[in-house]
Amino acid sequence: MNCNNEDESLPAFWDDDYCQIEIVPRQNVEHIENSIKQIDEFTASTRTEYGFTDMFVREGLPFPTINKELRTDNFEKLLTEKGFEKATKIRYNGYTIIHCTKTTSNAYSLPCFSFFYDCDDDFINNIWISISHITSNDHFNRILGALYELGESCEFVLIDWNSSALVDLANKNQINAYLVS
Repeated sequence: MNCNNEDESLPAFWDDDYCQIEIVPRQNVEHIENSIKQIDEFTASTRTEYGFTDMFVREGLPFPTINKELRTDNFEKLLTEKGFEKATKIRYNGYTIIHCTKTTSNAYSLPCFSFFYDCDDDFINNIWISISHITSNDHFNRILGALYELGESCEFVLIDWNSSALVDLANKNQINAYLVS
């Protein structure tokens, strides 16, 4: 299905975005820090003037999000209370429109920020985000509040594998610094 005008503002992600900026259980911090070191070493040893000679493939996390047994309805309630809008469709890989269901990717979004997640029955399997330039104080505060609540109530951290930024979501200063970077 191709995009039309009503689909232009849909939350969107590409295959390469899947879990690139992910929200995961805090128990993974040591593994993440070791992975960041491995990625930095790998990047330094494979960089050329034209790019890289090889590709780094991350291992799975020792404590996957699904093991937290975060109920989909509780996650959706948190995002709704913070003023995020539930998407019924997502733009995938630029032009394909997928309908959100319990078996596919789902999203809650603001114009500048989207939470994506997939489910295994009634539980969240993975959470990842997409962020663009935040131009509204109201949106910034909603995003900060949602991320902070995920850190406080679920003991989650954010790992941005694109920049190797690890953010403790129970720390508002770290969240703020990440969002303005």
